[in-house]
Amino acid sequence: MNPYAVHQGSTMQVSAAGCGHGGTVTSHGNFPPANLSAGSIGFATVRVFNHASPGTHTLSVKCNDSNLIATARFRILEGNPSQGGIGGSFGPSTAETAIGAGLVGASALGAGAHVLRRRRPLRSRS
Repeated sequence: MNPYAVHQGSTMQVSAAGCGHGGTVTSHGNFPPANLSAGSIGFATVRVFNHASPGTHTLSVKCNDSNLIATARFRILEGNPSQGGIGGSFGPSTAETAIGAGLVGASALGAGAHVLRRRRPLRSRS
């Protein structure tokens, strides 16, 4: 599961190996059943209910081509469901902030070099 701990109203990705023909991911009261994709490793993206109870919970994966059921534990954290309106509900990550700062710094250096080149007097050609 990615991530292991998720806030109410957020999404997480569940992966399972060995369900070659797909399957179903469930966690009663925490998110609606979701279909697991077919393949050597199947994936499903689930959205945790806004009202899901915080704490440690269990999810189940049942493969379409088997009666076996695998379980895994995950944690629901309280609060922070998405907020509508301008700006969204998430701020930039550390990596996005670093990239933005690098771009601003590079543009400042470029602008400074441009100003310095324009300030130099032109030499006459003979």
